Amino acid sequence: MKPARQIVNLLREAGGAEVSSRTICEHLGISRAAVWKHVESLRLEGYVIAACSRRGYRLDRSPDTPTAAEVVPLLTTARLGHDCRHVRETGSTNREMARIAAEGALEGVLLSADSQSQGRGRLERVWHSPPADNLYFSLLLRPSIEPGRAVSLPLVVGLAVAEAIVGMAPELETLVKWPNDILIGGRKVCGVLCEMQAEADSVRSVIPGVGLNVNMTTRDFTEALLETATSLRIAAGRVFSRVETLAAIINRMEPLYDLWRAEGLKPLLPRIADLDALCGKEITLMQGREHLRGISDGIQEDGALRLKTEHGIVAVYSGEAFLVRGT
Repeated sequence: MKPARQIVNLLREAGGAEVSSRTICEHLGISRAAVWKHVESLRLEGYVIAACSRRGYRLDRSPDTPTAAEVVPLLTTARLGHDCRHVRETGSTNREMARIAAEGALEGVLLSADSQSQGRGRLERVWHSPPADNLYFSLLLRPSIEPGRAVSLPLVVGLAVAEAIVGMAPELETLVKWPNDILIGGRKVCGVLCEMQAEADSVRSVIPGVGLNVNMTTRDFTEALLETATSLRIAAGRVFSRVETLAAIINRMEPLYDLWRAEGLKPLLPRIADLDALCGKEITLMQGREHLRGISDGIQEDGALRLKTEHGIVAVYSGEAFLVRGT
C-alpha cells in the first residue's frame, strides 16, 4: 500500500481526532519530511487535512474522487475492485483496460476516470463524458466460459447497476433496457459496453465498461439529450457520492457475476424480469437496415430478447429497441 493511502487510512481511523507526526512516522517507517510531502500530495488531490501545532494531522474532508483510498474501504467483495486505479482523464477506460489485460493483470482490476475524451457506447457511438460529475469505469473479468456465453454479460452488469441505484434511491423508477441500458423514468442514465478477447473455445478477458450519469444537471445536457437522458441528481433532486455509488455497484456486481459464471443467466432471470423496461410492450427493433416489430416477451437464458411477431416468436441477439408510442 502506498504511503499516501496509508496516511489517509490512519487519519480516517482516528475519526476526526489528530494523529501525531510521530505516530505516522513509526507506522510507516518514514521521516517527518516524507510525511509532510505525502500530506501535501494528498491536499493536491482534494483532501482537506489540517496541521495542528503539537497535535499532528487531522482529516477534515475527503474528495469525492473514486481513488483506491476512498473506494476500497467501502468494498465487501473478495476480488473485484481491490486493485483499484483512477486517472483524471483517459481516451477510454475500456481501451486502457485492454492494455492492462494484455500485460497479464489478474481478474478484478477496476479502472475509473474523471473524464473520457473518446468515450464510446454501442455501435461506436460517442458517450458524452464531462469531467468530475459522472462515473466512467471498466472492470477486468476473466471468466472460464465458452465465448458464446459472454453475450449475456451486459445484462448482468446492467442488473448490478440498476439494483445499486434502487438501493440508494428506491423512490426512482429504475429499469433495465435490453441489451445494455439502464433507464430512470424512461430516460437513459447508464450504458454498458462489454468487449471480449477470446480464442475459438475460450475467453481470455471480458471488459465491461460503464458510463453512469451521476451529478450532471440540466445545464450539462443539450436540449436534444434532455429528451432521452437523465442523471441520478436530476431524477432524485440531490447530489450523490461518486465514491459510494461506485462501491455499491461493485458490491452488487461480484455475487451476480459469480452466480452467472457458475450457472449462467437462468438464476438471474427473475430479478431481470422485475426490472425489465420492455417486457409486455410493443417495440420496434432495429438491426442495421432491418426493422422488426412486435411485443417484447422477456429475456431468454442465453440473453436473447424474445419478440412476439405476427409470424411467431423470434429470438433477437443484437439490435436497438424503441418503444412504439402509446405503449
